[in-house]
Amino acid sequence: MSDDADQRRDDERDGGAEGGVAPARGGAQALTSTLRSGLEAMRDVREASRRHGAARSRLRDLEDELAESEAALARREEVEGSFDDIVAEQSDVVERSAREISGQRERVERLEDEARKLDERLARLRDDHEQELRPYKRIAETARGRSEEAGRGVAEAKRAVRTAEGQVKEATDRREQGIAAANRAVDSSQERLRKVRDELRRAQGSGAAPAAVRQLQDELATELAHVEAARSEVSTVTSEAQSSVDAAQTHLWTQKRSLEEAQREADAAKREYEARRDDYEAGRANAQAQEKDLEERICDLRREAEEAKAAHDEAAERHDEAQALLDEARHIHDTPEETERLRDEIAALRNEIASQRDEVDELAEGERSLRAHTRSSRMALGAVVLVALALIVGIAVLLATR
Repeated sequence: MSDDADQRRDDERDGGAEGGVAPARGGAQALTSTLRSGLEAMRDVREASRRHGAARSRLRDLEDELAESEAALARREEVEGSFDDIVAEQSDVVERSAREISGQRERVERLEDEARKLDERLARLRDDHEQELRPYKRIAETARGRSEEAGRGVAEAKRAVRTAEGQVKEATDRREQGIAAANRAVDSSQERLRKVRDELRRAQGSGAAPAAVRQLQDELATELAHVEAARSEVSTVTSEAQSSVDAAQTHLWTQKRSLEEAQREADAAKREYEARRDDYEAGRANAQAQEKDLEERICDLRREAEEAKAAHDEAAERHDEAQALLDEARHIHDTPEETERLRDEIAALRNEIASQRDEVDELAEGERSLRAHTRSSRMALGAVVLVALALIVGIAVLLATR
Protein backbone atom coordinates (compact mmCIF):
# COMPACT_ATOMS: atom_id res chain seq x y z
CA MET A 1 0.00 0.00 0.00
CA SER A 2 2.90 2.33 0.81
CA ASP A 3 4.51 1.75 -2.57
CA ASP A 4 1.26 2.46 -4.37
CA ALA A 5 0.82 5.73 -2.45
CA ASP A 6 4.32 6.90 -3.27
CA GLN A 7 3.79 6.12 -6.91
CA ARG A 8 0.56 8.11 -6.92
CA ARG A 9 2.28 11.10 -5.30
CA ASP A 10 5.05 11.03 -7.90
CA ASP A 11 2.55 10.86 -10.70
CA GLU A 12 0.63 13.78 -9.27
CA ARG A 13 3.83 15.83 -8.92
CA ASP A 14 4.91 15.12 -12.52
CA GLY A 15 1.47 15.98 -13.80
CA GLY A 16 1.52 19.31 -12.00
CA ALA A 17 4.90 20.23 -13.50
CA GLU A 18 3.70 19.43 -17.01
CA GLY A 19 0.64 21.59 -16.40
CA GLY A 20 2.87 24.63 -15.60
CA VAL A 21 5.23 24.22 -18.60
CA ALA A 22 2.48 23.90 -21.20
CA PRO A 23 1.06 27.44 -20.80
CA ALA A 24 4.60 28.95 -20.89
CA ARG A 25 5.39 27.05 -24.09
CA GLY A 26 2.13 28.23 -25.61
CA GLY A 27 2.89 31.88 -24.71
CA ALA A 28 6.35 31.73 -26.31
CA GLN A 29 4.92 30.23 -29.48
CA ALA A 30 2.28 32.99 -29.63
CA LEU A 31 4.97 35.69 -29.20
CA THR A 32 7.09 34.12 -31.91
CA SER A 33 4.12 33.98 -34.27
CA THR A 34 3.30 37.63 -33.54
CA LEU A 35 6.89 38.72 -34.28
CA ARG A 36 7.01 36.67 -37.50
CA SER A 37 3.69 37.97 -38.80
CA GLY A 38 4.60 41.55 -37.87
CA LEU A 39 7.97 41.38 -39.62
CA GLU A 40 6.41 39.80 -42.71
CA ALA A 41 3.76 42.56 -42.74
CA MET A 42 6.42 45.28 -42.51
CA ARG A 43 8.39 43.65 -45.34
CA ASP A 44 5.29 43.32 -47.55
CA VAL A 45 4.31 46.98 -46.96
CA ARG A 46 7.82 48.20 -47.83
CA GLU A 47 7.89 46.13 -50.99
CA ALA A 48 4.44 47.40 -52.02
CA SER A 49 5.53 50.99 -51.35
CA ARG A 50 8.73 50.47 -53.39
CA ARG A 51 6.79 49.09 -56.39
CA HIS A 52 4.26 51.93 -56.14
CA GLY A 53 7.07 54.56 -55.99
CA ALA A 54 8.91 53.01 -58.96
CA ALA A 55 5.70 53.03 -60.99
CA ARG A 56 5.04 56.71 -60.16
CA SER A 57 8.65 57.61 -61.06
CA ARG A 58 8.28 55.82 -64.38
CA LEU A 59 5.01 57.70 -64.99
CA ARG A 60 6.75 61.06 -64.37
CA ASP A 61 9.55 60.13 -66.77
CA LEU A 62 7.01 59.20 -69.45
CA GLU A 63 5.08 62.46 -68.91
CA ASP A 64 8.32 64.50 -69.18
CA GLU A 65 9.28 62.64 -72.35
CA LEU A 66 5.78 63.26 -73.76
CA ALA A 67 6.01 67.00 -72.96
CA GLU A 68 9.38 67.24 -74.75
CA SER A 69 8.09 65.36 -77.77
CA GLU A 70 4.91 67.46 -77.92
CA ALA A 71 6.98 70.67 -77.70
CA ALA A 72 9.27 69.44 -80.46
CA LEU A 73 6.28 68.48 -82.63
CA ALA A 74 4.59 71.84 -81.98
CA ARG A 75 7.79 73.63 -82.98
CA ARG A 76 8.13 71.59 -86.17
CA GLU A 77 4.46 72.19 -87.07
CA GLU A 78 4.84 75.92 -86.34
CA VAL A 79 7.97 76.17 -88.50
CA GLU A 80 6.49 74.09 -91.28
CA GLY A 81 3.32 76.19 -91.27
CA SER A 82 5.29 79.45 -91.74
CA PHE A 83 8.28 78.04 -93.61
CA ASP A 84 8.18 80.48 -96.53
CA ASP A 85 7.86 83.50 -94.25
CA ILE A 86 10.70 82.29 -92.01
CA VAL A 87 13.01 81.68 -94.98
CA ALA A 88 12.26 85.08 -96.50
CA GLU A 89 12.57 87.01 -93.23
CA GLN A 90 15.66 85.26 -91.84
CA SER A 91 17.41 85.26 -95.24
CA ASP A 92 16.95 89.03 -95.32
CA VAL A 93 18.34 89.32 -91.77
CA VAL A 94 21.31 87.12 -92.69
CA GLU A 95 22.04 89.19 -95.78
CA ARG A 96 21.71 92.57 -94.04
CA SER A 97 23.71 91.49 -90.97
CA ALA A 98 26.44 90.04 -93.22
CA ARG A 99 26.76 93.42 -94.98
CA GLU A 100 26.85 95.20 -91.63
CA ILE A 101 29.48 92.81 -90.31
CA SER A 102 31.66 93.50 -93.33
CA GLY A 103 31.13 97.26 -93.07
CA GLN A 104 31.85 97.38 -89.34
CA ARG A 105 34.95 95.22 -89.80
CA GLU A 106 36.29 97.63 -92.42
CA ARG A 107 35.42 100.57 -90.16
CA VAL A 108 37.25 99.03 -87.22
CA GLU A 109 40.33 98.41 -89.37
CA ARG A 110 40.25 101.97 -90.73
CA LEU A 111 39.81 103.57 -87.30
CA GLU A 112 42.51 101.43 -85.70
CA ASP A 113 44.89 102.23 -88.59
CA GLU A 114 44.23 105.96 -88.17
CA ALA A 115 44.76 105.67 -84.40
CA ARG A 116 48.01 103.79 -84.95
CA LYS A 117 49.28 106.46 -87.36
CA LEU A 118 48.36 109.20 -84.92
CA ASP A 119 50.16 107.30 -82.17
CA GLU A 120 53.29 107.28 -84.28
CA ARG A 121 52.81 110.97 -85.07
CA LEU A 122 52.35 111.73 -81.37
CA ALA A 123 55.57 109.89 -80.51
CA ARG A 124 57.47 111.89 -83.15
CA LEU A 125 55.87 115.13 -81.94
CA ARG A 126 56.95 114.43 -78.36
CA ASP A 127 60.51 113.78 -79.54
CA ASP A 128 60.50 117.03 -81.55
CA HIS A 129 59.14 118.99 -78.61
CA GLU A 130 61.75 117.52 -76.31
CA GLN A 131 64.51 118.54 -78.76
CA GLU A 132 63.06 122.04 -79.15
CA LEU A 133 62.57 122.63 -75.44
CA ARG A 134 65.90 121.20 -74.29
CA PRO A 135 67.91 124.47 -74.94
CA TYR A 136 65.23 126.58 -73.20
CA LYS A 137 65.21 124.20 -70.28
CA ARG A 138 68.99 124.20 -70.05
CA ILE A 139 69.13 128.04 -70.20
CA ALA A 140 66.40 128.29 -67.55
CA GLU A 141 68.27 125.87 -65.29
CA THR A 142 71.51 127.82 -65.79
CA ALA A 143 69.73 131.10 -64.99
CA ARG A 144 68.21 129.51 -61.92
CA GLY A 145 71.68 128.41 -60.82
CA ARG A 146 73.00 131.96 -61.26
CA SER A 147 70.01 133.34 -59.36
CA GLU A 148 70.55 130.92 -56.50
CA GLU A 149 74.27 131.73 -56.44
CA ALA A 150 73.48 135.46 -56.39
CA GLY A 151 71.01 134.83 -53.57
CA ARG A 152 73.74 133.11 -51.58
CA GLY A 153 76.00 136.14 -52.27
CA VAL A 154 73.33 138.48 -50.89
CA ALA A 155 73.03 136.32 -47.78
CA GLU A 156 76.80 136.44 -47.28
CA ALA A 157 76.82 140.24 -47.81
CA LYS A 158 74.04 140.65 -45.25
CA ARG A 159 76.06 138.64 -42.74
CA ALA A 160 79.10 140.84 -43.47
CA VAL A 161 77.02 144.00 -42.94
CA ARG A 162 75.72 142.65 -39.63
CA THR A 163 79.31 141.88 -38.60
CA ALA A 164 80.47 145.40 -39.61
CA GLU A 165 77.57 146.95 -37.72
CA GLY A 166 78.65 145.02 -34.66
CA GLN A 167 82.23 146.24 -35.11
CA VAL A 168 81.03 149.90 -35.35
CA LYS A 169 79.04 149.44 -32.15
CA GLU A 170 82.00 147.88 -30.39
CA ALA A 171 84.37 150.71 -31.55
CA THR A 172 81.83 153.35 -30.49
CA ASP A 173 81.42 151.72 -27.10
CA ARG A 174 85.22 151.53 -26.64
CA ARG A 175 85.56 155.17 -27.68
CA GLU A 176 82.96 156.30 -25.16
CA GLN A 177 84.45 154.16 -22.45
CA GLY A 178 88.03 155.39 -23.17
CA ILE A 179 87.07 159.08 -23.29
CA ALA A 180 85.04 158.70 -20.12
CA ALA A 181 87.97 157.06 -18.35
CA ALA A 182 90.39 159.82 -19.55
CA ASN A 183 87.97 162.53 -18.45
CA ARG A 184 87.61 160.85 -15.06
CA ALA A 185 91.46 160.90 -14.79
CA VAL A 186 91.49 164.67 -15.63
CA ASP A 187 88.80 165.30 -13.04
CA SER A 188 90.78 163.38 -10.42
CA SER A 189 94.00 165.30 -11.27
CA GLN A 190 92.20 168.64 -11.10
CA GLU A 191 90.64 167.68 -7.75
CA ARG A 192 94.04 166.80 -6.34
CA LEU A 193 95.44 170.09 -7.78
CA ARG A 194 92.75 172.10 -6.02
CA LYS A 195 93.47 170.36 -2.75
CA VAL A 196 97.23 171.09 -3.03
CA ARG A 197 96.55 174.77 -3.89
CA ASP A 198 94.27 175.12 -0.88
CA GLU A 199 96.90 173.59 1.41
CA LEU A 200 99.57 175.90 -0.05
CA ARG A 201 97.43 179.02 0.55
CA ARG A 202 96.71 177.94 4.09
CA ALA A 203 100.40 177.25 4.71
CA GLN A 204 101.45 180.63 3.30
CA GLY A 205 98.74 182.44 5.26
CA SER A 206 99.58 180.73 8.53
CA GLY A 207 103.30 181.36 8.32
CA ALA A 208 104.32 177.75 7.94
CA ALA A 209 107.93 176.71 7.70
CA PRO A 210 109.64 177.43 4.42
CA ALA A 211 110.44 173.74 3.91
CA ALA A 212 106.78 172.82 4.23
CA VAL A 213 105.83 175.57 1.80
CA ARG A 214 108.46 174.41 -0.71
CA GLN A 215 107.18 170.79 -0.43
CA LEU A 216 103.63 171.95 -1.18
CA GLN A 217 104.90 174.02 -4.08
CA ASP A 218 106.67 170.93 -5.46
CA GLU A 219 103.43 168.88 -5.09
CA LEU A 220 101.53 171.68 -6.83
CA ALA A 221 103.95 171.55 -9.77
CA THR A 222 103.61 167.77 -9.87
CA GLU A 223 99.81 167.95 -9.89
CA LEU A 224 99.86 170.60 -12.61
CA ALA A 225 101.96 168.21 -14.69
CA HIS A 226 99.50 165.38 -13.99
CA VAL A 227 96.58 167.57 -15.06
CA GLU A 228 98.31 168.49 -18.30
CA ALA A 229 99.19 164.85 -18.91
CA ALA A 230 95.58 163.78 -18.26
CA ARG A 231 94.28 166.45 -20.60
CA SER A 232 96.76 165.28 -23.24
CA GLU A 233 95.59 161.69 -22.69
CA VAL A 234 91.99 162.76 -23.29
CA SER A 235 92.98 164.14 -26.67
CA THR A 236 95.03 161.08 -27.49
CA VAL A 237 92.29 158.62 -26.45
CA THR A 238 89.63 160.63 -28.28
CA SER A 239 91.72 160.73 -31.45
CA GLU A 240 92.61 157.00 -31.38
CA ALA A 241 89.05 155.90 -30.46
CA GLN A 242 87.56 158.09 -33.15
CA SER A 243 90.00 156.61 -35.66
CA SER A 244 88.78 153.12 -34.71
CA VAL A 245 85.16 154.25 -35.05
CA ASP A 246 85.91 155.90 -38.41
CA ALA A 247 87.62 152.73 -39.65
CA ALA A 248 84.65 150.56 -38.52
CA GLN A 249 82.16 152.91 -40.15
CA THR A 250 84.21 152.92 -43.35
CA HIS A 251 84.19 149.09 -43.32
CA LEU A 252 80.44 149.13 -42.68
CA TRP A 253 79.89 151.53 -45.60
CA THR A 254 82.01 149.27 -47.82
CA GLN A 255 80.00 146.20 -46.79
CA LYS A 256 76.72 148.02 -47.41
CA ARG A 257 77.92 148.97 -50.87
CA SER A 258 78.85 145.33 -51.43
CA LEU A 259 75.36 144.28 -50.23
CA GLU A 260 73.71 146.77 -52.57
CA GLU A 261 75.77 145.48 -55.47
CA ALA A 262 75.03 141.84 -54.56
CA GLN A 263 71.32 142.68 -54.26
CA ARG A 264 71.34 144.33 -57.70
CA GLU A 265 73.07 141.30 -59.19
CA ALA A 266 70.61 138.95 -57.42
CA ASP A 267 67.63 140.95 -58.66
CA ALA A 268 68.99 140.95 -62.19
CA ALA A 269 69.71 137.20 -62.02
CA LYS A 270 66.20 136.54 -60.65
CA ARG A 271 64.59 138.61 -63.44
CA GLU A 272 66.65 136.73 -66.01
CA TYR A 273 65.69 133.37 -64.49
CA GLU A 274 62.00 134.30 -64.42
CA ALA A 275 62.16 135.42 -68.04
CA ARG A 276 63.95 132.21 -69.12
CA ARG A 277 61.56 130.13 -67.04
CA ASP A 278 58.54 131.87 -68.59
CA ASP A 279 59.95 131.22 -72.07
CA TYR A 280 60.41 127.53 -71.25
CA GLU A 281 56.98 127.20 -69.59
CA ALA A 282 55.29 128.93 -72.53
CA GLY A 283 57.00 126.58 -74.98
CA ARG A 284 56.15 123.54 -72.89
CA ALA A 285 52.51 124.64 -72.52
CA ASN A 286 52.25 125.05 -76.28
CA ALA A 287 53.84 121.63 -76.83
CA GLN A 288 51.49 120.00 -74.30
CA ALA A 289 48.49 121.62 -75.98
CA GLN A 290 49.51 120.16 -79.34
CA GLU A 291 50.14 116.75 -77.79
CA LYS A 292 46.83 116.85 -75.92
CA ASP A 293 44.98 117.62 -79.16
CA LEU A 294 46.50 114.53 -80.76
CA GLU A 295 45.79 112.42 -77.67
CA GLU A 296 42.12 113.45 -77.74
CA ARG A 297 41.88 112.61 -81.43
CA ILE A 298 43.43 109.20 -80.75
CA CYS A 299 40.97 108.61 -77.87
CA ASP A 300 38.05 109.56 -80.15
CA LEU A 301 39.23 107.14 -82.83
CA ARG A 302 39.64 104.31 -80.35
CA ARG A 303 36.22 105.00 -78.84
CA GLU A 304 34.69 104.90 -82.31
CA ALA A 305 36.59 101.67 -82.99
CA GLU A 306 35.17 100.12 -79.81
CA GLU A 307 31.67 101.21 -80.82
CA ALA A 308 32.22 99.70 -84.27
CA LYS A 309 33.39 96.45 -82.63
CA ALA A 310 30.25 96.38 -80.49
CA ALA A 311 28.08 96.99 -83.57
CA HIS A 312 30.02 94.24 -85.39
CA ASP A 313 29.40 91.80 -82.53
CA GLU A 314 25.70 92.67 -82.41
CA ALA A 315 25.39 92.16 -86.15
CA ALA A 316 27.26 88.85 -85.87
CA GLU A 317 24.87 87.76 -83.14
CA ARG A 318 21.84 88.65 -85.26
CA HIS A 319 23.42 86.86 -88.23
CA ASP A 320 24.06 83.70 -86.20
CA GLU A 321 20.56 83.70 -84.71
CA ALA A 322 18.94 84.22 -88.12
CA GLN A 323 21.16 81.57 -89.71
CA ALA A 324 20.29 79.14 -86.92
CA LEU A 325 16.57 79.78 -87.45
CA LEU A 326 17.03 79.39 -91.21
CA ASP A 327 18.97 76.15 -90.80
CA GLU A 328 16.33 74.85 -88.40
CA ALA A 329 13.47 75.70 -90.79
CA ARG A 330 15.19 74.06 -93.76
CA HIS A 331 16.04 70.98 -91.73
CA ILE A 332 12.42 70.63 -90.54
CA HIS A 333 11.13 71.24 -94.08
CA ASP A 334 13.53 68.63 -95.50
CA THR A 335 12.70 65.96 -92.89
CA PRO A 336 8.90 65.45 -92.83
CA GLU A 337 9.50 61.84 -91.80
CA GLU A 338 10.82 63.14 -88.45
CA THR A 339 7.53 64.95 -87.89
CA GLU A 340 5.60 61.74 -88.59
CA ARG A 341 7.92 59.81 -86.30
CA LEU A 342 7.24 62.32 -83.52
CA ARG A 343 3.48 61.96 -84.02
CA ASP A 344 3.75 58.17 -83.79
CA GLU A 345 6.02 58.46 -80.76
CA ILE A 346 3.59 60.81 -79.02
CA ALA A 347 0.66 58.46 -79.68
CA ALA A 348 2.65 55.53 -78.31
CA LEU A 349 3.70 57.55 -75.26
CA ARG A 350 0.11 58.54 -74.57
CA ASN A 351 -0.94 54.92 -74.66
CA GLU A 352 1.96 53.90 -72.44
CA ILE A 353 1.16 56.70 -69.99
CA ALA A 354 -2.47 55.63 -69.79
CA SER A 355 -1.37 52.06 -69.09
CA GLN A 356 1.19 53.27 -66.55
CA ARG A 357 -1.46 55.37 -64.78
CA ASP A 358 -3.66 52.30 -64.48
CA GLU A 359 -0.72 50.39 -63.02
CA VAL A 360 0.03 53.21 -60.56
CA ASP A 361 -3.62 53.32 -59.47
CA GLU A 362 -3.67 49.55 -59.08
CA LEU A 363 -0.44 49.53 -57.03
CA ALA A 364 -1.68 52.44 -54.90
CA GLU A 365 -4.90 50.60 -54.15
CA GLY A 366 -2.95 47.39 -53.39
CA GLU A 367 -0.64 49.30 -51.01
CA ARG A 368 -3.62 50.86 -49.21
CA SER A 369 -5.35 47.49 -48.92
CA LEU A 370 -2.17 45.81 -47.64
CA ARG A 371 -1.59 48.50 -45.06
CA ALA A 372 -5.18 48.14 -43.83
CA HIS A 373 -4.96 44.33 -43.77
CA THR A 374 -1.65 44.23 -41.88
CA ARG A 375 -2.28 47.14 -39.53
CA SER A 376 -3.03 44.87 -36.54
CA SER A 377 0.11 42.73 -37.14
CA ARG A 378 2.33 45.82 -37.45
CA MET A 379 0.79 47.39 -34.36
CA ALA A 380 1.31 44.13 -32.45
CA LEU A 381 4.96 44.10 -33.52
CA GLY A 382 5.32 47.65 -32.32
CA ALA A 383 3.79 46.78 -28.99
CA VAL A 384 6.12 43.81 -28.55
CA VAL A 385 9.11 45.98 -29.34
CA LEU A 386 7.95 48.60 -26.83
CA VAL A 387 7.45 45.93 -24.14
CA ALA A 388 10.89 44.48 -24.83
CA LEU A 389 12.45 47.91 -24.55
CA ALA A 390 10.60 48.56 -21.32
CA LEU A 391 11.88 45.24 -19.88
CA ILE A 392 15.44 46.06 -20.90
CA VAL A 393 15.20 49.47 -19.29
CA GLY A 394 13.67 48.00 -16.14
CA ILE A 395 16.42 45.37 -15.84
CA ALA A 396 19.08 48.02 -16.38
CA VAL A 397 17.52 50.18 -13.63
CA LEU A 398 17.40 47.24 -11.20
CA LEU A 399 21.01 46.36 -11.89
CA ALA A 400 22.04 49.97 -11.44
CA THR A 401 20.25 50.31 -8.06
CA ARG A 402 21.79 47.15 -6.53
